[in-house]
Amino acid sequence: MVRVTKTTPMMRQYLDAKAAHPDCILLFRMGDFYEVFFDDAVTASRELDLTLTARGKDQGEPIPMAGVPHHAAVGYIRRLVAKGFHVAICDQLEDPSRAKGIVRRGVTRVITPGVVLDEDSLDAKSNNYLVSLAASTARDSDVTALGCVDISTGELRVCELQATDAVLTELRRIGPAEIVVAEGQTAGLEVFSTSVDALLTVRDDRSASLERVVKAAEGTLLARREIGQVAATLSTSDLRERLAELDAHHLRDRAAVDAALALLLDYLMATQGGIPRHVGAPTVYRSEDFVVLDPASAANLEIFETLMGGKRRGSLFAVIDETVSAAGARRLRTWLSYPLIDVPTIRRRQGAVTTLVDHLAVRESLREELGRASDIQRLCSRLTAGQGNARDLVTLRTTLAVVPTLRDLLDPLEDDLVAELRAGLDPCDDLGAAIGAAIIDEPPIALTEGGLIRRGYNADLDELIALTTDSKQWLLEFEAAERQSTGVQSLKVKHNKVFGYYIEVTRANLEAVPDHYIRKQTLANAERFFTPELKEREEEILTAAERRAALEYRIFEEVRALVLAELARLRGTAERLADLDALAALAHLSARRDYCAPEVTEEAGIEITAGRHPVVETMLAAERFVPNDIVLDDQSRLLIITGPNMAGKSTVIRQVALIALLAQIGSHVPARRARVGVVDQIFSRVGASDNLARGQSTFMVEMTEAAHILANATDRSLVVLDEIGRGTATYDGLSIAWAVAEFLHDELGAFTLFATHYHEVTTLARVKERVRNFNIAAKEWNEEIIFLHKLVEGPANRSYGIQVARLAGVPEPVVKRAREVLANLESQDYTDEDPTIAREYDGGVPVVRKSPQLLLFGDRSPPTSEPGPPRILREIATMPVDTLSPLEALNLLYGLQKRARKLVRDSERAVRPSTRSASSRTRRPESGAWPSSPLAVAVTEAGRRRAGGGGQ
Repeated sequence: MVRVTKTTPMMRQYLDAKAAHPDCILLFRMGDFYEVFFDDAVTASRELDLTLTARGKDQGEPIPMAGVPHHAAVGYIRRLVAKGFHVAICDQLEDPSRAKGIVRRGVTRVITPGVVLDEDSLDAKSNNYLVSLAASTARDSDVTALGCVDISTGELRVCELQATDAVLTELRRIGPAEIVVAEGQTAGLEVFSTSVDALLTVRDDRSASLERVVKAAEGTLLARREIGQVAATLSTSDLRERLAELDAHHLRDRAAVDAALALLLDYLMATQGGIPRHVGAPTVYRSEDFVVLDPASAANLEIFETLMGGKRRGSLFAVIDETVSAAGARRLRTWLSYPLIDVPTIRRRQGAVTTLVDHLAVRESLREELGRASDIQRLCSRLTAGQGNARDLVTLRTTLAVVPTLRDLLDPLEDDLVAELRAGLDPCDDLGAAIGAAIIDEPPIALTEGGLIRRGYNADLDELIALTTDSKQWLLEFEAAERQSTGVQSLKVKHNKVFGYYIEVTRANLEAVPDHYIRKQTLANAERFFTPELKEREEEILTAAERRAALEYRIFEEVRALVLAELARLRGTAERLADLDALAALAHLSARRDYCAPEVTEEAGIEITAGRHPVVETMLAAERFVPNDIVLDDQSRLLIITGPNMAGKSTVIRQVALIALLAQIGSHVPARRARVGVVDQIFSRVGASDNLARGQSTFMVEMTEAAHILANATDRSLVVLDEIGRGTATYDGLSIAWAVAEFLHDELGAFTLFATHYHEVTTLARVKERVRNFNIAAKEWNEEIIFLHKLVEGPANRSYGIQVARLAGVPEPVVKRAREVLANLESQDYTDEDPTIAREYDGGVPVVRKSPQLLLFGDRSPPTSEPGPPRILREIATMPVDTLSPLEALNLLYGLQKRARKLVRDSERAVRPSTRSASSRTRRPESGAWPSSPLAVAVTEAGRRRAGGGGQ
């Protein structure tokens, strides 16, 4: 900051305010502008494209300065906050016209990403959370307390978390805009801010004491009283009463919880000048009461935004969001973030959805009325913060007028939850009547220019209104009288802000001006006059306008105080309106998309008949979605799903996770029938992505997510894995995929959907009792592939990768060459000295040279060494002969004959003496058996043990 040698009283005000808020850009109100000085001016000019000027050039070193009009300040503040800056607003605390000496100024609020109230800066369908983290100071405790407040709605929550992963999961679930930590704990907690897109704010250690915060709140009341905003601040007694509710909960580490709440409340006082009155009592919740959905799984399932592009459109939330109000959308988003585990609670919510599905007329009328309701939560927050206007009061009255209609609509419905919500809808008739009696139906936005209050509400105001509105008629009558008395028909009575009211006479008529006219101004073609009578009336009119505006504003504040006194009632009604909108939205979704009510039980397992992917079927507007059945139970804990690329493996496995998720928020699900045993966690590892910022490759990210799943999944978890192990060498990837599948089956027993192109993994079904093989059916026709998108039992025999490459537009020469290479690989005709897959040239003409299959398991083996029957027999055994057309059957028979002839040739070649030297032959081991891989040996030995043949 530039050093100032001489300061004016105004600059001393600025410097004092800046010293109290050194980490903020200070906007200093001067007349019609907010000015910024020194380094703040340099920063603001750069970030906001403002002209940088200077102050006091003639008084030594100039002070950098920039400014924005006060009426446009909101837009500039929004831009600064969006870039992560803290902005302190230093306002004039008294009327400049009545101030004695310099106008008193003070910081009225600080705006940061976590405490935004500007409607245009907030996402109407998402909460804007400020989160605090406080680690336990007890040696034998590993608790981290997390406090959470949305100042735009008044919601205040706190929970205790014990593991680092649990804190990260909760942060990602909340999605905070800002995280507050105490200075002494930054080393242990700042890592969390980097895991989410949130600003980290460090507070002084002294703030981490709840009792100190309560005492400090008493001091803020005095400061708020000075600027006339005591009614908007939570009283100390109310604060103590709300904090006392914590005593009713069993907390593992009360000190950590108190510290987290202290950080939040202290930050609110520092930024808002007190604890806003609309902030509710802290709600204690347990993360264990909800389905755990770790950050990677939530991203992979695209619940709130797409994996590619991070857009809302194409996400699960975007598809199921049929709400008609902003509060309802936020409530539905919260339900989706916190799926339930308690079966009775799930059934209760689902019962309300079913009731609304069954009553079409009620549901449609309910949604129509809810669409007329405003966002009471955010409206009250603006009124509390002094940012609301008379239009907000009218909007509140309009919303409250909807409540009686809603109660009448819900009255016939026989459902416990619906009845409870209906009973909690308070129409607040007294508030609606008070607002309606005082405020006109269409008030102006400005609060200080009058025109807000109805005539007849206040007798004194009526007189002032008469003076201001009736003055026009008086002036017209006065002008007519003067024209008649002077005989000058062009005489006019006018007004401007500089000269007030005056009589204007042209030069040609100056001789007719009477003697009692007093000259006021001379123009080129006219003279302006006034009379004692006009001057007296002018003073009455102008003072009446000022007094009217002041009285109307005072009446507005009285009505607003009535509203703020009933915030608890309004909050309760707002909560129930949000619940009703979310329930009606789920019911509308079910009826519109033909969803079914799932059977939600404590018994483990998932059975889905004709299940569909809620997002994919919505996006396929011109194509019919093919439904599929899935059974996960004690006999089928691990489903290995194979099949061609693009056939729909990822869609099938993810739709199971999304159906389970929807069922556990109480929604209906996209299926003909479904039974969902509650799961405690949903894990999903799909897709390929890296994290270059952390130096993690695609495979490292994949393995990190897999490690998290294997460390946390239980036998009540649902695990969705897609192509695990594909980011490394084939041997490594297959080995990892096999081992992960075994661990999930043997050690964890989690319900698992395991999609893979490693067909060798399908042999697990022969040695593991609870493993089943399924594949996504496809047909090949004239070297083209037809995807059937149907899940059928049994393993797939190939992946059709070349056909998919052709569909994607890979050039035909590449496709043709790929087929040649594939034929060489499958022929297994190679020697140890010639392991390449390349082309030879004879006179410039390429000659295809057969090359080796780089086998996955050890040395090459003839087809008969595969565990179980040869592949060709497995294909014949699984052919859908009942559904084949004659032409399809003929083509299949032709293809089988062609492959059989090849097998015969290969067999004959294997026993024919080689023309190569002995050193180049592939030798048999001394036992005479073909070399086998470790995996093949393990499968064979396991098969012997299951058959009772013994073994080690």
